[in-house]
Amino acid sequence: MTHPGRRWRGAALALVAVLLSASGCVTTADVLPSPTSASPTPHDFTVATTERPTALDPVAVTDSMSTTMVGALFQRLLTLDEGKTALHPDAATDCIFVSPVQYRCKIKPNLKFSNGHALTSSDVRFSIARALRIGVAASSAHQLEALSTMDTPDPSTIDFNLSWPDNQFGYALSEPAASIVDEEVYDPDAIRSTADLPVGSGPFWISASFQDKLYLRAQTAYTGYTPPASDFILLKFYADSGSLEDAMKKGQVDVVWRGLNSAALKRLDDQIGASKDKLTESGFRRQTASGQRVHLVQWTPTSAYRLDAALRTAISSALQDDRTLDSIIPQGVQGHISAFKLGGVASFPPLVGERPRLTLSYASQITGEVEMARSVRDRIESSVGVSVQVVPDAPTADLVLNNYKAWNVTPIAWLQPYRTAALPGSADKIASLEKLYRTTQDQATRDSALSELQAQAAVDAIVLPISQEDDDMFLASAVKTHEPTYGPGYQLALWALGLS
Repeated sequence: MTHPGRRWRGAALALVAVLLSASGCVTTADVLPSPTSASPTPHDFTVATTERPTALDPVAVTDSMSTTMVGALFQRLLTLDEGKTALHPDAATDCIFVSPVQYRCKIKPNLKFSNGHALTSSDVRFSIARALRIGVAASSAHQLEALSTMDTPDPSTIDFNLSWPDNQFGYALSEPAASIVDEEVYDPDAIRSTADLPVGSGPFWISASFQDKLYLRAQTAYTGYTPPASDFILLKFYADSGSLEDAMKKGQVDVVWRGLNSAALKRLDDQIGASKDKLTESGFRRQTASGQRVHLVQWTPTSAYRLDAALRTAISSALQDDRTLDSIIPQGVQGHISAFKLGGVASFPPLVGERPRLTLSYASQITGEVEMARSVRDRIESSVGVSVQVVPDAPTADLVLNNYKAWNVTPIAWLQPYRTAALPGSADKIASLEKLYRTTQDQATRDSALSELQAQAAVDAIVLPISQEDDDMFLASAVKTHEPTYGPGYQLALWALGLS
């Protein structure tokens, strides 16, 4: 390797700017040359977005853009195509159940981390144990709950010993928390500081970082399922829709992922509609992932109002008229049923006591979220006798508007926000239904368990589905996407983007 980990130390502090800016902090960084070539020019292959990752340590990933980055920088034993449930080997050659409670994976030979260290079964065991030990709330580590112990009989073999048969365990190994990290570099008990660049074995590695951009280079030793279509990507973060649209007009970007507001999308769609080549005036085509943008409103565990059943029901009813998604499991995902009411005349239980004063948080970096949060607030205030204050980036608010993407399209992944935040009176029932789904091989029994889980979610009303809409990506005419085009849960797939 020409970029061992020790050469990254000079670039490490610059990454702080990328992550701190997501929380409103602003820092500057000196220009950092790439270890392998001259610094990129503004004309290099550029992917643009307004959404920034909040974490680059796989154990801490809870949002879509962080999932995108971890997917590009790290391997997992298994992976999936977008919209599909068939598992594919990534760092593994194969994974099989050798007994109902033992899952064995064989690791590909000669795998290397970006610092040149060999990747072995010991690193896999360390990575999984670390994710479970740190146990970040809302991370995909919750999907590994059936795991009891791990054995590594040789450097290329790892046995996962389960407490009970789990037909979902392979999917858990494909999710962010199961990403493989270098045990010689990562602290077993703490999330890696943003002052230290990631060390993974994925399609890309970060060669340098700045306040508003990351330089990603293809990992030459990568032999997994998603080889990079481009040798280099400049991932650039824009402040808002206006600056992003302006960069498209000036030809400064090649791919735009989300970030454009409704007015900009209307302008570009009008241009596409008037073009015989179906391109915008600046030469971009729109690629749509149908139904892959889902909004939920969630009660936070810290809310003092969370256990008020009448208030939860009233707020769910208040959102009924605007609701376009009727379950936590979206339409199009196997097992979806209609659980929440859509439209019609809503009924409201009587509220007692003083007028509740709630806070509703939203992610300020995601375009359009503040407008949706205000719409949710207006609907609640006009229908229920409560006050709602809209606040940005406040995870301990009473309610959080979540622009949600599951790790993959399995029902269990979609149900995670509800399963892991159960009310005291429902926790045992939810755990029993989930375990039934995960242990049975009978499809009718699994469908019944999923239906009951969704119906109970509507009764509990702690995770409220709001809408299901299309996701958008704009690509310059010279850009070609490679399969798989998106991540397992329709996240941005950096490896799929390149120049034709």
